[in-house]
Amino acid sequence: MAVRTHRRDLASVGQFGWDGGLGTTAYADPAEGLIGILLTQTAMDSVDTPRLHRDFWTAAYQTIGD
Repeated sequence: MAVRTHRRDLASVGQFGWDGGLGTTAYADPAEGLIGILLTQTAMDSVDTPRLHRDFWTAAYQTIGD
């Protein structure tokens, strides 16, 4: 489990979740009312997995209106 303590990218402080070793990513961002879960079977040793995670979270945060 991870809890974001400072803003580094799209996620708000207080976002919490987990990146699993086989490509799973699941986080909740209470400040934005956002929950996202991506389940894959691509090990984190692949260069495509981090890119997929970044693209998934970018798309998820883009759906939030200001």
